[in-house]
Amino acid sequence: MGSSIAEVFAFNGYSVYLKDQNMEYVNRGISHVRKVLEDYQSYMDSMPDKEIKRIERNGIELTETQKNSIKKNLGKQLDIDGIISNIHPVESYKELSQCGLVIEAVFEKQEIKNDLFRELSGYFGENTILASNTSSLSITEMAANYKYPENNIIIHFFNPPYTMPLVEIVPALQTGSKTVETAYSLISGLRNHRDTMVPVKAKERSGFIVNRILIQLINEAIKIVEEGIADEKSVDIGMKKGAGFPMGPFELGDYVGLDIVYDVLKSFNKAYGDAYIPPERLKNMVIAGYLGRKTGKGFYEYTK
Repeated sequence: MGSSIAEVFAFNGYSVYLKDQNMEYVNRGISHVRKVLEDYQSYMDSMPDKEIKRIERNGIELTETQKNSIKKNLGKQLDIDGIISNIHPVESYKELSQCGLVIEAVFEKQEIKNDLFRELSGYFGENTILASNTSSLSITEMAANYKYPENNIIIHFFNPPYTMPLVEIVPALQTGSKTVETAYSLISGLRNHRDTMVPVKAKERSGFIVNRILIQLINEAIKIVEEGIADEKSVDIGMKKGAGFPMGPFELGDYVGLDIVYDVLKSFNKAYGDAYIPPERLKNMVIAGYLGRKTGKGFYEYTK
């Protein structure tokens, strides 16, 4: 997720400094960004011909001049190397000390994030906003471990951020109004591959807006299968064709990662009660290492 967030900022011309557990992971992240950009270029290369075919299917015969005009207007060449050059690999937190904004995207565990905020207190000054990309955890608790808690905020991107425009902005109890305004203004000025990024403000309650609904959707979908009402494929088809969802709940769970779904459900169960109890099947899949796309097997099986 961290490299995908880095891609969005680099795509918008910002200098981005990418830090991970080691340089191998950093380089892997940059390779991921290149692949994302190459896929986007391939998509854009296909657009003129698709548009020409769409028009001609409606009975309109285009001249070669008109076709060339469509190709010129829709055809766009990315400066992939230039975008990649905006991303700078770093090995230490000290190299991030001059950044105006730092966004962490480490494991979705409260203790891990608390420890990170405590460690980062020694590297950043009062002019750096330290944000979390958490989808469910307490920023107030993280901020309690940081030297400048008024500079802490949640900036939660949705996966993948280069196609999903929504960003949830969630302040901690300690967050200053300037930090909220800066975060909101910054995100409002970004574009991803599809649209302008759209920030929405939410209060600090577990899951915020979207994930509180989506995680329960996945939870209910698993229960439907457990009760023998339908199988996974039927549920996914139903939600896509009947409710207009781009992904079914089982496809979404595999995409997000079933370990993350399980951890978030446990967090919601603690916050909201029995409605969010993780299903036994999900727990066993996580224990078995069937985590979705990233392991090649989840509710569905995947091949590279």
